[in-house]
Amino acid sequence: MFLKNLESLRGIAALMVALCHCLLVLTVDGMDNIWFTTFSELGGAQATLTRFLLLFFNGGAAVIVFFVLSGYVLGLSLDKHALTIRRTLGFYTKRLFRLYPAHIVVLAGIVLAMVALFEYRTFDAASAWYALWYHEELSAARVFRNAVLYNVDLNHIAWSLQVELAGSLFLPLFYLVARRLHLGLNLVVFAALVWLSWWSSNLYLIFLHCFYGGLVLPQVQGQFKHAFCGRSGNALLVLGGLALFAGYTLAGPQSLFGRVLIETIGGMLVIGWLINPDNDGRAFNRFLSRGVINRLGKYSYSFYLLHFVILYGVSYALMSAAPAEVLLALPLLFGIALMAVTVPLTYWLAGLVYHKVEVPMIRAGKRLVGN
Repeated sequence: MFLKNLESLRGIAALMVALCHCLLVLTVDGMDNIWFTTFSELGGAQATLTRFLLLFFNGGAAVIVFFVLSGYVLGLSLDKHALTIRRTLGFYTKRLFRLYPAHIVVLAGIVLAMVALFEYRTFDAASAWYALWYHEELSAARVFRNAVLYNVDLNHIAWSLQVELAGSLFLPLFYLVARRLHLGLNLVVFAALVWLSWWSSNLYLIFLHCFYGGLVLPQVQGQFKHAFCGRSGNALLVLGGLALFAGYTLAGPQSLFGRVLIETIGGMLVIGWLINPDNDGRAFNRFLSRGVINRLGKYSYSFYLLHFVILYGVSYALMSAAPAEVLLALPLLFGIALMAVTVPLTYWLAGLVYHKVEVPMIRAGKRLVGN
C-alpha cells in the first residue's frame, strides 16, 4: 500500500508545481517576479497573500520530493537482483525508456504549437517569469538541443529531467556504496554530498544528495522505525511538512543550497513516515489512497511535463483577450482561475500520454532488457 501512496505523493508534488506556476504568470502589486520576493519586500495585500500561498504551493520543494522519491524507489528496484554490469546497463536502458518518450512527445506538441498557434508577444500584465519564455526564434538546432536535454528553453520544467538523468547515472554507484555501509558511514557520505552541493555551482552536482538521501531511507527506517510512528512519528511528519513549506523562505531566495538541504531533509522525513507500515491507516495515508489522488500519481510525470506549456498557452489567450488593467487589478483571482482551467485540462491530457506513451514504452524497455 505504501508504495502506491508514494506514487500519490509524487502526484501531489506535481500538482504543487502546477499551482505554483499559476501564481507566477501575472505581475502582482507591482512585483513582476513574486517568487524571488521576500515577505519584507511585499507592498500590497494581494502580493502578501500570493506569497503566503506559495509557501504551500512550493514548486521548488515539490521537485526535491521527486528526487528523494527517485532515490528511494530506484534503490528498491535495484534490490531485486545482484547489481552486475548487465543489470546496470539494463537499469540505464529502462530509465531512458521511462523518461525520454513522454518528453519527446510533449516537446513535439510544443514545437507544433509554436509554429501553428502563437508567436511571441509581450504583455503589460505578464510577470518577468512569464516573459522569459519562447522569445527566441525556433530552429532545428534549438529543437534538437531541447530533445537531447542539452537545453530546456522550450519546456522550462525539463531542467529537472536533466537532474533525474544525472542522478540515475550515479545511482548504481551510490547504491553499491549505500547498501554496504552502516548508517553512520552513510550519513558521512550524505554529508560529503551536501558539501559538494555547497561547493559546486554545477546543476548536476547540487542535487545528488537528494538521491542519496532517498537511498538510505530503508536503513534509517530500519534503525528508527518506532520514531516514525505514534506521536513522535506525527511530530516528524509535521516537521517534514514545515521544512518543505518553509525551506525556501527560511533559506532566502538567493540560497539555493540552503533551500535544497532543508527541503531534502523535509522530504526524507515525510517519506520516512509514509514507508512505515504502522502508519498505513493514518489520515494522511488515507488521503493519498483516494482514487483521484492515485490516478494523479500515475499520471504525475506526464502532468508535470504538460502543465507548463498548457499554462503558457491559456495565459497567452487570457492576456490577449483581457485588458491589462483588469488583470493587474485582480492578479490573484486570475491566478486561481488559471488553476481552475489548466489543472483539469492537464490531468486529462496527462492520462492520454500516460496510457498511450508512458505505459507502452516502459513495457518496451523492460522487454528489451529482459525483465
